[in-house]
Amino acid sequence: MNRFDALKRWTWSVFIVFTLAFAFAGCGGDDGAPGAAGPAGPEGPPGPEGPPGTGVDDDPVAAAVAAAKVESCGTCHGGAGQMHQDFYDLAYNDASRIALTIDSVSSVDNGGGASFTVTANFTVTFDGVPYVDTFDLANLDQKRFYAVQHVAASQEYLNSCSMGAFVAVNPSAGQYSVQDVDCGYAPEAGDAMVYGYVAEGELFEHEGGSGAEVPTSHVHLYDNVSNAALAFGTAQVTDGSAYVSAANASGCEKCHGTPYLKHGYRAAQVEGIPDFAACKACHFDDRSGGHEDWQYMVDRPLDWATGVDLLPGEYAYTANVMNDTHMSHAMEFPYPQSMQNCATCHEGKLGVVLADASFTAETCLSCHPPEGVGAQPGETYEQANRAPALAYLWEQAEVATFHNTTLVCGDCHSATGVGSQFTAYHTGYDVNITDPSGVRYSDAYTVAIDAVSYDPVTGLITVDFSASDPAVVAELYVSFYGWNSKNFIAAGHERDANEACQGRRPGCQMEYTPESSGGDPNPIFTEAAGSVPGDWSVTVDPALWQLTATDDIPTMIADGKIRRIELMLAPTLNLADLATPGPDVDVVLTGTSATLNIVTGLVEDDYFKGVNAAVSTDKCNVCHDALASSFHSESGRGGDGIELCKNCHNVTYAGSHLEMASRSIDSYVHAIHSFQAFDPGDVFEAFDPVFAKRYDTHIKHTFPNFTIRNCEACHTDASYGNVPDQAQSMPSLLSSSDTVATWYSLDAEGLAVEDPTGRNIGSVPQYVTGAASRACGGCHRARLIRDDAAGDLAGWNSHTEAFGTLADATDDDVTPEDETSEILYGVIDKIMSLFE
Repeated sequence: MNRFDALKRWTWSVFIVFTLAFAFAGCGGDDGAPGAAGPAGPEGPPGPEGPPGTGVDDDPVAAAVAAAKVESCGTCHGGAGQMHQDFYDLAYNDASRIALTIDSVSSVDNGGGASFTVTANFTVTFDGVPYVDTFDLANLDQKRFYAVQHVAASQEYLNSCSMGAFVAVNPSAGQYSVQDVDCGYAPEAGDAMVYGYVAEGELFEHEGGSGAEVPTSHVHLYDNVSNAALAFGTAQVTDGSAYVSAANASGCEKCHGTPYLKHGYRAAQVEGIPDFAACKACHFDDRSGGHEDWQYMVDRPLDWATGVDLLPGEYAYTANVMNDTHMSHAMEFPYPQSMQNCATCHEGKLGVVLADASFTAETCLSCHPPEGVGAQPGETYEQANRAPALAYLWEQAEVATFHNTTLVCGDCHSATGVGSQFTAYHTGYDVNITDPSGVRYSDAYTVAIDAVSYDPVTGLITVDFSASDPAVVAELYVSFYGWNSKNFIAAGHERDANEACQGRRPGCQMEYTPESSGGDPNPIFTEAAGSVPGDWSVTVDPALWQLTATDDIPTMIADGKIRRIELMLAPTLNLADLATPGPDVDVVLTGTSATLNIVTGLVEDDYFKGVNAAVSTDKCNVCHDALASSFHSESGRGGDGIELCKNCHNVTYAGSHLEMASRSIDSYVHAIHSFQAFDPGDVFEAFDPVFAKRYDTHIKHTFPNFTIRNCEACHTDASYGNVPDQAQSMPSLLSSSDTVATWYSLDAEGLAVEDPTGRNIGSVPQYVTGAASRACGGCHRARLIRDDAAGDLAGWNSHTEAFGTLADATDDDVTPEDETSEILYGVIDKIMSLFE
């Protein structure tokens, strides 16, 4: 009996005693002394024999499996995914109900022609009728106006005048005005523009906690936004001398949504002015930069993290569009591409950005830190995918003695100079993904599965596959779907139970590189005698694979647990291996796969892919260029497809780097894009102010659509509308929380300091859970982990337990090295069998 049951029994005993006392108490007089105790009664007859025991009480695995149940999330949260998308659509895909027009601009000389009072008259409508606000537009969430000069000769925007002092001129007609009383020019008299925007209906929730999104100072989304401009002279888009940006707004839209709205509300394309001219209203070409931290954090990370003051003018820069865009993406944000891929933003204009005239110290420093103290390759604070420090590059090229950032690069580096041109260092493309001419290696070198056959008697699978060039090596992966789900009950990357298979060794996994192309022997695979590089035939015997936590493959096929097999090719290529001479570079290729239906013996098209895919790798590559190439070191991981990803990122594996997550693709992708940080236990094994401040910076980032709720950024239309269907998505294993030896907090100056009180989130066990808690929790749980919200996290898990499956897998009698859970496979069997 636990303490709660004991408390209930004690409470009822007290209640009964007091009730009886009051019931029998007389209105007066003495109740008399208590009587003597009576004799004991006779012993009653024995009760009937109980049912046979299940052994559950003595078996934690059986107990956990018995308690597991199908999730009922859809009962209350049906269409939850569509509600997320509706939120985003209000900001981007639904027509704005508010409209702004700048009607006229007039200026009055304050005296001497050096200062002007500039007035802009404008009209605001809502649903086509005047927007009435007698309090000078006080009801609008946003309203800003600027005047900026344009210099045609240099293509610069200068001398921005910020306009305030809003006046209701005729609010019943939606007419208002705004002024700057000390502008250095009269916009309507020369080459200048007046630009403004208004916004209404802020969409973010302002409450903290419980996973609510709270806007930062620069990121807001609005239901209704309108941008407008009125330009004069060469600032007009129709003028032949108008500004032409070297970038494309479509490049921004790849990651940030269409239309591109900087910070969520400032349009890059505004009628009447050139693209990005509106951005120049703030990022004008003679504005002093205010984000020196961007350079500081990558150049001297320890000083940045410990608050060492900068010297006057140190890391000074001009806050033009180039600098603020390059620095923020190369230094502050975890940019999902290589910064050498200029074509992402400058497609069709590489000749402009890579011209000799652009080879300047300012251009280089917008991506590369000058020194990289302690952060160069091989040093403590090195970060992958950062542009290396100039000092490191000069040292590698043995030119450090006569290079520094004060020199004029073009004096040597030009078509007529002694140094190499800009294009010798940057082709404009990621050198691992695209050749110098702009052709992607994945288009030039391909692989194909040519034929598949299955013998139901022997269980043997034969796969014929090929490559467009014999230098391409195609690794064959084989994985087995569980029931009719999209997940593998046995993923090819799973380790063999054979004692000789400690670690990842040939013959221990369902992965095979043809021996004719230099691969190691694997007894599970037999390569046909006639196979040659680029043209292979391989027979697979799944019966030779010794699985750890399930029945063998033939038994699961016979039991109907396995009905389909995914056959996948992961190609690799080093350019030095081509018949023609080439550089020693591993390039990124694209894999392919085929689904074998072992019931029909035929290849089944579009099994959770193609027209039935839940996500689109093309959408992923809009931001990533070649998916996984920037975060997996292996070549050939550029666009293999979700099927190949699931060899490692399958529901049967607990999160490796992400705590309280499944390693499945949905859990990982959702958590990563919610900016849950990797490996806090390793990061804070010993307190380091750099790692602590980097951690704090990372978890404050926002998905580039300014909210994670744009499901269609990755998903195919309507694939996300409801909570995951457990008939199609198996239960999964979540990792435990990391053990964090040290923690940190931010002091009054925003510096990370060691916090002896530690982390709020304590020891959360390894859990087996269902599809919704895994997939939806990928975002929601990540936010609670980011916020260190232990109470809300416990509430999330309790909710999962009440309306689904949450089985503590800590007591599994399986070693962690096996990366398996006996409870998991028991729950999978129980839940999936309900859908038969």
